[in-house]
Amino acid sequence: MRKHTVLSLFMALCLLASCSPRFSEFTFVQMTDPQIGFRDTTPGFVKSDSLFNRAAEAVNILNPKCVVITGDLINDAYDTCQDSIYRANRAKIKVPVYEIPGNHDIRPWTPENHSRYLQQRGYERFSFRLGGCAFIGFDSNCIKDGQEKAEEEQFRWLEWELRKARRYKYVFVFLHCPVIRESVDEENDYFNFHKGPSGSREKYIALFKKYGVDAVFAGHTHMDYDTTVEGIRFVTAGPVGMPLDRGYSGYEVIKVSKDGIDCRFIPTP
Repeated sequence: MRKHTVLSLFMALCLLASCSPRFSEFTFVQMTDPQIGFRDTTPGFVKSDSLFNRAAEAVNILNPKCVVITGDLINDAYDTCQDSIYRANRAKIKVPVYEIPGNHDIRPWTPENHSRYLQQRGYERFSFRLGGCAFIGFDSNCIKDGQEKAEEEQFRWLEWELRKARRYKYVFVFLHCPVIRESVDEENDYFNFHKGPSGSREKYIALFKKYGVDAVFAGHTHMDYDTTVEGIRFVTAGPVGMPLDRGYSGYEVIKVSKDGIDCRFIPTP
């Protein structure tokens, strides 16, 4: 009888552990838009190379748990020189690196271009766990380019991953194009998800709210934004590569603690 009681208690503890993953404080880094070759006329894209190299060196000193690169890895998806520069600098980062495509990496979204990207990079979405938190990244290009069949398949996958992630302390989502930059009511443009009956903005905000997403990280704009809507923090990081308008080159440092998350965009040295 005692043996069965001990066994039952052990199984109950295992079940409890599986329902409540152990949380530990940590730091991770979001990089976005290294976009080797963008606004760079230097021979061999030296300017782009230098910016990514300096950011990689700074991140190595910080020594985060991981780095997530949210798209526009290179400016021209078919340029082998840009690709080799990107790969060389990515390889210098000494912690695990996860990446998703930007619009310059799959341009435009077609089955053929999507297949080419998968052959080149290996995957276009991810889902993993770190420190008792869920990290989920997906491809915004099929959404922005109106590829309904591809988006529907990805949406089902995304909802399934979000459902599985509910028991984790924080759920972080990553994509290239921001759902919003500053406001849920902002006008439709090149740099956000469109609102209204033909858009996707409300659809994805509702999905994130339903499954308790804590923060959504994006890039694409080449300048940084940080806003909160429906209890969800939307962080748009500035670029590793060349900036636009008020932006500057750098990377986002995210410190995750039991009391919340602290996000800061750090200029590249």
